[in-house]
Amino acid sequence: MLVHSAGALIERCGLAYGPQTAVVYGDRRITYTEQLARIRQVGRMLLGFGLEKGDRVAVLMADRPELLDVYYGAVWAGLAIVPLNAKASASDHAYIIADSGARVVVHDAGKADRVEAARAETEIERVICVEKEGVLEGGEYLPDLLEQQSDGPGLPEVRPQDRYGIFYTGGTTGKPKGVEHSHAGFVSALVSEMLELGLGEAETFAHVAPLTHAGGMFVLPVWLRGGTNVILGGFDPEKFKETVKAEKVTASMVVPTMLYVLLDSLKNGNEGLESLSTVIYGASPIGKERLVQAIDVFGPIFSQLYGQTEAPNQISALHKSDHALAVETGDDSVFASCGRPVMIADVRLVDDDFKDVEPGEAGEIVVRGPHIMLGYWNRPEETEETLRDGWLCTGDVAKADERGFLYIVDRKKDMIITGGFNVYPKEVETTLFSHPAVKDVAVIGIPDEKWGETVKAVVVKDTDAETDEAELIAFVKERKGSVMAPKSVDFIDEIPLTAVGKHDKPALRKQHWGSRDRGVN
Repeated sequence: MLVHSAGALIERCGLAYGPQTAVVYGDRRITYTEQLARIRQVGRMLLGFGLEKGDRVAVLMADRPELLDVYYGAVWAGLAIVPLNAKASASDHAYIIADSGARVVVHDAGKADRVEAARAETEIERVICVEKEGVLEGGEYLPDLLEQQSDGPGLPEVRPQDRYGIFYTGGTTGKPKGVEHSHAGFVSALVSEMLELGLGEAETFAHVAPLTHAGGMFVLPVWLRGGTNVILGGFDPEKFKETVKAEKVTASMVVPTMLYVLLDSLKNGNEGLESLSTVIYGASPIGKERLVQAIDVFGPIFSQLYGQTEAPNQISALHKSDHALAVETGDDSVFASCGRPVMIADVRLVDDDFKDVEPGEAGEIVVRGPHIMLGYWNRPEETEETLRDGWLCTGDVAKADERGFLYIVDRKKDMIITGGFNVYPKEVETTLFSHPAVKDVAVIGIPDEKWGETVKAVVVKDTDAETDEAELIAFVKERKGSVMAPKSVDFIDEIPLTAVGKHDKPALRKQHWGSRDRGVN
C-alpha cells in the first residue's frame, strides 16, 4: 500500500531537483524550487480561507502554469481538486460546481463570464482570477493573495486514503457525474504510467492535450523523474514542431486526430523531430493505416493507453515493444487492440451474469486494482451498479486473443469518443428534444478518419414545424458546446425500434459502420 500523498511526492520533487526546469510555457521557465514555492503558497491560501481536508476547489482555465499551481496546491493541502473542462457549456460548469459543493473557483480571464453565470446559480464562497483583467465584482486576484503566503516547508498532514479529487464524466441520465478518487488510488495510476508507457529520466514532455484531461496525468510522473513539462496550450502542428526542435522534446501524449494532422504537415519525414522517443496515444480509436504510417516516419516510439476516468489511464497498454515486434514480424494485428492489462490491474471479460466468457467470446471488461475509483460522488445507486464486489464494470465489450491482447468491439453504453472527448448521446438527445421541430431523435457515433467518431443525429421532424440540419447543429452547439454538437443530421420518417420498443441504435449504426470493427483505444 502506498504511504505517500501526492503532496508528499511533490515536496520530494522540489527538494531533489530544485534548480532544474520543472515547467516551460512560452518564454517562461520555472524551476522546481519556484514551482514548489507556488504550490505551497496556493495550498496555504486555500487553507487560510477556512477550507478543511476534503473540501472541493474547482479550477476553470486554459492550459497555463497557474492551472498547475492551483491543481497541485489544492492537492498538496489535502483539498479535493475539481477540474472543469474549458470546452464544456456554462450550464455544465454550474451543475458541476453545485453538485461537487466546490467552495472556491479559480479561473482565468477568458472564463470569467462562465464563472459569473455559475455564481448566480450556486453558492460559491470565493472566486479568484489569475489575471487582473478578469477579476469579477467581489472576486479576488490570485497574485495579490499569494503575496501574503509563506513558501517555506511545512506539509499539511494528508493520508493516502484521503480524497484527492472529483473528476466529472458524462452520464446516461444527461448530467455529468463525479468520479471520486483518493490519493492512494490516483498516485497508483501515476506510478503505473511510469512503468507501462515508456517514460524515463529527465523527459521533456510536451503537453498538447488538455491538462484537465488524461494529458494532465503525465505532469507528476515527469516531475518524479526530474523532467520538464512544456505547456503548449493546445495543439498546433507548426507550434508543436517548433517546440520539439527548440526544447529537444522527448515525449508527448496525443489523441489520434493530432497525430494525423502532424503527419499531414510533415514535408521531410521526422527531420528536426528526432529527439522524440516516446509518443503516447489514446482516448479515441486510431486508424491502423495511419499508425503504420506514423511508425514508418518516427519508428516504433509509440505507446497506447486505455483507461477510464474511473480507472485513470490504466486498464491496458500497448507498449513500444509491442509496436516494434509488430513491425519486425509483419503481424500488425495488435494495432487493432488496446493492448494487454497493465500490471496493477486485474482484468476479466464477463457475461451479463458476471461469469467469465469462453476464450474468443466477447464480454464486458471489468477491472480491479489500487487505482479504481472510490465511487460516484453522491450517487450510491450508480456506484453500486458500477462497482461489483470490487470490480469496476467499464461498459466496454471486448474479445481477447490467445496472447492476452484486448480488442474492444462495442460499448454496452452508447458513449461516443470523438477527437479524444467523450460525448454521451443522451445529453445531445435531451437538448435536441427541446427544439420545437424535433419529434423524435436518436444520436449515434459514426466513423470518421480524422476524429475517430463523429456525432450524428437521426431526427424525426414534427410535421407542423420547420427546421434544417444547420439550425439543429447550431442549436446544440449554442447550448452544449462544439464537441457535443452533431456534425451531421439525417431526417427520417420513423426511427427503427427494437422488439421492446427502444430505439434500435445498432441498426442505425450498421448503416455507417457496415462490417468495420468498432474499437476504442
